[in-house]
Amino acid sequence: MLTPTLKPQRLLATCLLTLVTLLPTLATAEPVPFKATYKADYKGLPLSAKGTRELTKLDHNRYMLSSTATSFFASIVEQSVFQLDANNTAVPLEYQYHRKGIGKNRDAVLEFDWENMSVLNNVESKPWNMKIDLGVMDKLLYQYQMRADLKHAMLSKQPWPQLSYQIADGGRLKQYDFEILEEETISTNMGQIPTLKITRVREETSGRSTVFWLALNYDFMLVKFQQLKDDGSGFELLLLDAEFGGEKIVAD
Repeated sequence: MLTPTLKPQRLLATCLLTLVTLLPTLATAEPVPFKATYKADYKGLPLSAKGTRELTKLDHNRYMLSSTATSFFASIVEQSVFQLDANNTAVPLEYQYHRKGIGKNRDAVLEFDWENMSVLNNVESKPWNMKIDLGVMDKLLYQYQMRADLKHAMLSKQPWPQLSYQIADGGRLKQYDFEILEEETISTNMGQIPTLKITRVREETSGRSTVFWLALNYDFMLVKFQQLKDDGSGFELLLLDAEFGGEKIVAD
């Protein structure tokens, strides 16, 4: 018995239907856990520091993104606990920031109450409450959402998306906008890693630049980060080693 041959038009329609069926699966795939360590270079200061970023799954639909920086003089810990909604968008639940060491210690805790559409910010025992809308992020979680937005665009073969996020910070909402610059291969302790270079759009008078280099082959995990002021001061992170999905990354 001969197998019927599909006409080209019908074959194309079948392929498109299959792709459309697969896209929701691609878009709603679980975040891949990772742990990465970085060398921190503070421009103009003889400080040796190490940074760590980690994404872990807490339970069925709760995750934690954490960022730590430690040196002989100080330590900074940031944590964002979040869940994913039906559109695979990160929804913040709690954000914590703790700084100890050089200068004044600082502790901040943000609790997101989505039932009442508000966020409670307890900073140094001076709490305040602010109304928010859907889509608002905390100061760490937007970096996860930026990676997720880029991953979705790449898997669905769409143009790079507009990267713009509202951040709850300091008792008000701040707009963080980003511009995709170019693809660039970064030399690391692990080898050469292809990245997408992205800069935060700031007013010309801000006197500060912020640039991310995100790994194209590892769900846009941070490879390099640079924040500099006009006077040359600032700091830079560069990837030392990483595990992605439980496997150690070995770059080319």
